[in-house]
Parts: sequence; C-alpha cells; structure tokens
Amino acid sequence: MIYDDDFRKAARKAEKGVNRAIASLRGRRVKREDDLSGVLKGNLDAELEGTIGRLTWECTILDHSSGKSAEEYEFGADLLIHVRFNGRHLKYDKGVLVQAKKVEVGKLIQSSEHGRLKDQCQDMLKHSLESFVWIYSNSGMRCAPALGIVGSSDRDLNDQAVWTSYRFFWELFRCPIGDEEIVSPYPADLRPRVTAKVIGKERQG
Repeated sequence: MIYDDDFRKAARKAEKGVNRAIASLRGRRVKREDDLSGVLKGNLDAELEGTIGRLTWECTILDHSSGKSAEEYEFGADLLIHVRFNGRHLKYDKGVLVQAKKVEVGKLIQSSEHGRLKDQCQDMLKHSLESFVWIYSNSGMRCAPALGIVGSSDRDLNDQAVWTSYRFFWELFRCPIGDEEIVSPYPADLRPRVTAKVIGKERQG
C-alpha cells in the first residue's frame, strides 16, 4: 500500500499513547474507569492531535453526567473518534464510537454490568455499525466490535477482544474500519441511522 508506512507510524504512536495510559493504571495513579478514558484520550491526543503527515486526528469524551440528558446515555459511547486522511491516492473522512470497560485478564465481567454493556453497544449501533469496545486491564488494551459483544453471552471480554491497540488503529488508519457518516468529533452531529438487533440461538442436538 502506498501509504502503509504513514499508517504504521501513526498506529505505533497511538499504541505508545495507550501503553502510557495503561502504565498509569498499573501504577495505581488512576483507578476509575471514567478517569482512565480521560487519561487515554489525553495520551492519544499528545501523540496524534493535529496533522501527522496527511492524517488528522480528533477525539471527544462524551458527557458522563447523570440523567437522560447525558451524551453517554444517548449514544452509549465513552469516546467519539474522527480521522481524516488527505493523500493524493487516498482520501477519507470517517469515525468510530467507542465504549470502554475495565476487566482484568482471566476475570468475567459481572452479569449486571454485562447486560448494561450490551445495552450501551445497542445504543452505539443505532448511530453507527462502526462501534467498538475497548477492554482495559493491567496487561494492556484489547479491542472488540460492539456487534460481537451484543451477539455473545460470553462474559470473558478479553477473550472476545482479539485486536491489540496497534491492530485497531492500523485498521482504522489504513481504511478497513470507520464510518464515513461520522464527519466530526462532535456528538451533536450524530443522528440515529441504524438499528441493529442480534438474536442468537444454540442449535439443539
């Protein structure tokens, strides 16, 4: 790919920001899930904000205040990421929605929290099928598609999150994932467009 070096460089910088945020978790300088999302955004912005070569990065934390007016309540997401690439042979303008959960490797998310996560994923999917769940742990960060979380009864989120942070950002920057209808980092620009409902049944016999 013509721009592969650019995308790998950006993905490595994003991974560096993620690892620095996870180090804060490991060093117990941050404990709450919401706080970690803020620390992660700050580190990603430090690595990627502005234009890196032909790539422009923007990230917004959605409002987590209590009540139905909170942005997280409406959109189901912690983060709204918008990226733009302006190359001679490739141009895009797109984004993704992200919900984040803290679950250590080998641990199961509580049943009640799993149900809430599924509801959050459904809310994200109403706005974009390009929605993801980031799983934080002391071991690092893994990524899973929201559609897969909704369709699974598996409470081992780390087992479902098969992408590393590097792989997620590489796929985002080189183009396979991302919603072209997300044209800004502002939640107010999002409108419900898709309703995704997944019903799974085990085969008998």
